[in-house]
Amino acid sequence: MSRPLTATVDLEAILSNYRYAKQLHPTCNAFAVVKSNAYGHGAVRVAQHLEGDVDAFAVATIEEALELREADIESPIMLLEGIFEPQEWALCVEHGLWSALENRMQLDSLLAQEGFIEKVFLKLDSGMHRLGVTKEQAPEYVKALRESGKVGEVILMTHFACADDLADLTTMKQLGYFEQTRQLIGEIGSSVANSAAIMKWSVPEGGWIRPGIMLYGISPFAQLSGAELGLKPAMQLTSKVISVRQVEAGDHVGYGYTYTAPEAHTLATIAVGYGDGYPRAAESGTPMLINGRPAELAGRVSMDMITAKLSHSDAAIALGDEVVLWGEGVPVERVATWSDTIGYELVTRMTARPHLVYRDAD
Repeated sequence: MSRPLTATVDLEAILSNYRYAKQLHPTCNAFAVVKSNAYGHGAVRVAQHLEGDVDAFAVATIEEALELREADIESPIMLLEGIFEPQEWALCVEHGLWSALENRMQLDSLLAQEGFIEKVFLKLDSGMHRLGVTKEQAPEYVKALRESGKVGEVILMTHFACADDLADLTTMKQLGYFEQTRQLIGEIGSSVANSAAIMKWSVPEGGWIRPGIMLYGISPFAQLSGAELGLKPAMQLTSKVISVRQVEAGDHVGYGYTYTAPEAHTLATIAVGYGDGYPRAAESGTPMLINGRPAELAGRVSMDMITAKLSHSDAAIALGDEVVLWGEGVPVERVATWSDTIGYELVTRMTARPHLVYRDAD
């Protein structure tokens, strides 16, 4: 290993967060959502560690599902957006995949294919207006699926637009629309709760919850860290100081000279940049730790490097000093705030360049 940028993933923390989600809704089954490479944490390794504990996995695409099957993951896997082409139903049958279903093409092609799908999650558009059937269409879809003989169970599913805002009544309105639809259909299983809803809203008992970002110890709520919510952050992104220099008051630093030294201080250059997934939008002042001491970004993020200074002192900085970019002592949610984004984006946008290292109970 040469370039000293490492993302250390705590697999036991992810398992602990999954179990915590189940504890919050003990009557529900739970998907472990591992889409987008397990939110940047490595889908195969995460799934291998959770296999045997989870009720099922959930992914966004059939390619993500097949990657898990090729890694010998045997648990049920659900396609959250359903199939994109009719021939994908044959792959669902072959590999025992479950699927969401939300449009006429998906329904008609399922009814026309040979084989059996154990569970289909009919997606209801309860107000987010991205995917899903209407309240009026839902009974027709459920009837067609149940009478086809090609589906074991139909479950009604929806997604909340504003569950991360506890002052917003949209979630209550969506729940009301969902319950009205269930009454039109009659008895049917449910799946409504993403991470925010799991943690802070009352949801139907006995259905399927869908913990995603909370699995990785990251908060779905603004102004709160995962640790403050009782979660265990799973990723620590670290690098090292690769160059040290002194700058004088008035010296400019980096592209665009966006940082001007207010006084003489030590400047550290660190091996990480937007080519690794560190946010280019991060502002000067974005927190980090250098050798355990509070430090902050000084200047614009480059493709491969950043520059930083200690926050409260000008103690010695040396080549090879460890830098915590996010993780213990530097919540990823804080870095996201300084970058005008959310923790979801920081971990999922990481490229293949950081070295991924895994820790587990062994």
